[in-house]
Amino acid sequence: MKYGTATSLCLATSLIFTFACTDDATDDGADEVGSETDTDTESSTDDDVGTETTSGTETETETETETETETETETETETDTGTETDTGMETDTGMETDTGTETDTGMETDTGMMGEDDTIYDIQNGTIPTDTPVDVQGVWVTGVAPSGNAFFAQEPEGGQESGVYVFVADAIDLSELAVGDLVDITGVAVEFNDLTEIDASMGTVTEVGVIEPIPAPDLITTADYAVDVGEPWEGVYVRIEGDLEVVNLPGFDEFDVNDGNADGRVDNFLYNIFDDGGANFPNFNLGASFTAAQGPLNFNFGAFKVAPRSPADLEGYMEPENIIAGIDDLLPGDLVITEIMFDPDVCGDTNCEWIEVFNATDADVDLLGLRIQDENLSAEGDVDVSLVVGPGAYVVLGKGPEASWGYTDPADAYTGSNPGFNNSGDDQAVILNSTEIIDSTAKYVAQGGADNGISWKLDPNQIDATANDDPANWCFSTVDFGDGDLGSPGEVNEAACNMNLP
Repeated sequence: MKYGTATSLCLATSLIFTFACTDDATDDGADEVGSETDTDTESSTDDDVGTETTSGTETETETETETETETETETETETDTGTETDTGMETDTGMETDTGTETDTGMETDTGMMGEDDTIYDIQNGTIPTDTPVDVQGVWVTGVAPSGNAFFAQEPEGGQESGVYVFVADAIDLSELAVGDLVDITGVAVEFNDLTEIDASMGTVTEVGVIEPIPAPDLITTADYAVDVGEPWEGVYVRIEGDLEVVNLPGFDEFDVNDGNADGRVDNFLYNIFDDGGANFPNFNLGASFTAAQGPLNFNFGAFKVAPRSPADLEGYMEPENIIAGIDDLLPGDLVITEIMFDPDVCGDTNCEWIEVFNATDADVDLLGLRIQDENLSAEGDVDVSLVVGPGAYVVLGKGPEASWGYTDPADAYTGSNPGFNNSGDDQAVILNSTEIIDSTAKYVAQGGADNGISWKLDPNQIDATANDDPANWCFSTVDFGDGDLGSPGEVNEAACNMNLP
């Protein structure tokens, strides 16, 4: 099956018979000249943005001149950008003389032809420079993006530098393309956001068969695809094995496993385990494990990642021994907001506002995905990393990125630039999962400049989601927590109230 526009028949014929082809041919009996120029520009935007340009120029010229006289003297000259000249002189005077000269310079000008039998190995190792047209034949499909705009392909022999990412944008229909198909690809070798690719958006993808049996993946370790050493395996169909414990949930629907050598990232590009709904991997969370994971090795956002293509590529799943609840497992009141720093003094509001959250359940809870709002219930921050809080424990959620945090002691997680609490009062903190409010506080009353750098805290004897709705159960802090501001972030609040503030 052909997935793109075929190379013109005229061009193919010209290569065999060495004559010129033009869109509008000119023939005056003496000179015939053909010139073809093809310039393509493609721009695509994904989570990342790039522009890729391909251009080619092809020129062939053929000139033929023939002169004949009655004296039976014949001169024939032929010039082809070959270049070939044939001159013959014949005189009939009872005597015959034949003198011939033939010259073939072997010169051919071709600035736009794609190379034949280019290999993925040569693209990956740099033998074929970037921005060079390529014609790769007989490689097999190792994974197809659900978006339909890209796939991974590999040389049948496998090994390092045998795989590559192929980008087609929406120019080629990949709906019938499947893992195991053998394809020929024409396009341009490019480097996009540090990922080596074939841009086939202005080229072709032609199905030429099926590889049988499917080749086995190359067995590597998580240490083999660390960012500083993983380049040779980029795009290659790989497999990691062992006791692959899930050790980190960095967000963006990805997760890290450790095989005893190093942490290794597992991608969501071809298959998203978090969209599974627990059907294949119930209670998936930190502490879960697999015996193997396989797929093409992707690269984005500064990391190499094994990209499983389906649940079958994640083998030997074991649920975590200690079940960790996610935020969507929670009911209203399972988390309680116990402290708010709405007007910090050591550093600015944009860098130092924070709230304290208490886990009122009897289980570990991962706060990944927790949303934070103020009374307007609009602009919000969120916890975008895995943050497990044990039963009866406290965590601090700070405003802004970690790089701009102004206190000596770090927050447990950072929620971005929102929300921004009012220094003038009449505001509150609200936390939500994906569907409903888990807790909200009473509205605080500001005290002008007198409350600068002093947190508003809940009575430690009233730690529940109903009691914290009553402003009478709140007061201002008395304890310096290290930088001059007052509060008890991440710890049980002191019972005493600040006598200088109501």
